[in-house]
Amino acid sequence: MRNFVLLICIFAIFLFPMLAYSQQNTAQIIPTRDKLLNGLPVIVLPHPNSGSVAIHIVIKSGATFDLANRAGLADLTAQMISRGTAVFTTEQFKDELQEYGLRLEVNTYWDSTEISMLGSGSKLEKMLELLNQIITQPKFPNAEIEQLKAERIKALEASSANADEQFYYSLYGSHPYGHSILGTKASIAKITRGDILDFYNRCYLANNATFVLAGDINLERALPEIKKALGGWRKGAVPPYTFVPPTLPTGLTVRLKDDPNSTNAEIRFGYITLKRTDADYLQAKLLVNILNEHLAKLPEIKAKAGLSARKLTGTFLVSATSSNTTSSETITALIDQIKKLNSIDASELQKAKDKLLEEYYSDINTNTVLAARWAEMENYNLGSNYIKDFPLILSRISLESLQQATKYFSTENLIVTVTGKSSDLEPSLKKLGKVEIIK
Repeated sequence: MRNFVLLICIFAIFLFPMLAYSQQNTAQIIPTRDKLLNGLPVIVLPHPNSGSVAIHIVIKSGATFDLANRAGLADLTAQMISRGTAVFTTEQFKDELQEYGLRLEVNTYWDSTEISMLGSGSKLEKMLELLNQIITQPKFPNAEIEQLKAERIKALEASSANADEQFYYSLYGSHPYGHSILGTKASIAKITRGDILDFYNRCYLANNATFVLAGDINLERALPEIKKALGGWRKGAVPPYTFVPPTLPTGLTVRLKDDPNSTNAEIRFGYITLKRTDADYLQAKLLVNILNEHLAKLPEIKAKAGLSARKLTGTFLVSATSSNTTSSETITALIDQIKKLNSIDASELQKAKDKLLEEYYSDINTNTVLAARWAEMENYNLGSNYIKDFPLILSRISLESLQQATKYFSTENLIVTVTGKSSDLEPSLKKLGKVEIIK
C-alpha cells in the first residue's frame, strides 16, 4: 500500500508541472485572424520552435447531411477527395505526401468533415498546393468510387452486428442521427457518382468551413500562400440544419435484435439529452466521468457510459456486455448506478474536474492537437477564449450545479436495445417490461 501511495505521489509531482506548463504555454499563443474574400475564416496560431506546422480545415457539414437512403455518403465523399484530382492520380498524390514528409487525415463526424495535414514549416507551400487539389479540384473518378464502395461493403460484411447502430436507429428513427456514419451494405451500394458530386457541391464551400494553422508560422508569412491556394475555393448557400426534431422516448422501451450465434448479450441503453452548446454540457460530462469511475469498481459488470457532442442533440449511452441469462439484472444494476449520481460529494467532483482538465490539455502542445482543439471551438461557437479559460470554466462548476444537472440523467424514459440470442434473452428481458423484436 505504501508503495502504491508513493507511486501516486511521484506521478503527481511529474504530472501537475506538465499540466500547468501545457495550460500556460497554450495561454501564451495569441491567435491572429483574417477572412478571405470567398468567406473562408483563417486562424493562425503562432507556436514558435514547435518543429512543425499543422493545418486543420473544418467543413461544417458531416453525416447529418447524408441523403435519404444514402447513409455513408458524407464519409465516401471525404475519402474520395484524394482519389484523383485535376493534377494527381491516387498513387501520385500518395507519392507527393511521402516525398515531402507530409501526413494527411480526413475524418467524417456528424457535424463536420475534417481535413488535417502535418508537415515541416518549410513545406507550407507544398501542403497548401496539395490541399488546393483535394478540396477545390477533386475529380471523383467513377472507377475509384466503385473500388472504394467495394472496399467499404467488404469491411461492413466482415464486421459483426453493430449494437450501437441498433441503439441509435431505435432512439432516433428517421432523424439523421439514426443512421451509421459509415453506412450499411445496402446504402453504400446505392450511392452513385452523382450523389457524391451533389454532397460535394452542397457542402464543400469556403464560407461553410474554417481554416486553422498552428506551428512555426505567423499570419503575415502564411496569408499570401493561403490566399493563393484557397482564394479560388467557391462559396455558396450554406446548407441549414433544418431537420424535424426526433421523438423523445417515454417510459422504458426494450428492443431485442436476434443474433442466434451470439453467446453474450450486447446491451445499449440511453436517451436524447444535451447538445454540445448547452450551458450544462460540462456538468453532464463530469457526471458521466464519475459514473464510469463507479462502473470501474464493479468488475462483474462490463459497462461504460458516454456522452456525445453534437449540434442538434446529444446522446447519453451506456454500453454493456452480459451473459444471456443475466441481461435484465445487468440493466437493473446499471440503472441503479445512474440513480446514485444524486449522492456525489465534493471530493468526487474535484477528482472528476482534475481528470477532465488533464484529458483536455493532453498533448495540446503538439500542433496537430492544438489546431484540432481550436477547430472544435470554432465549429461549436464555444468562444475565442475557451481553450485558455477552460480551467476557470471548470473551477466554477459547483457541487450544487452538478447536482442540478442530474436532471439530465433521469432513468424513467429509456430506450434499451439488446443484441444476442433471442430465445435465451427474451425471458430475462421480459422482467423489465414488454419486449419488441427488431427485424
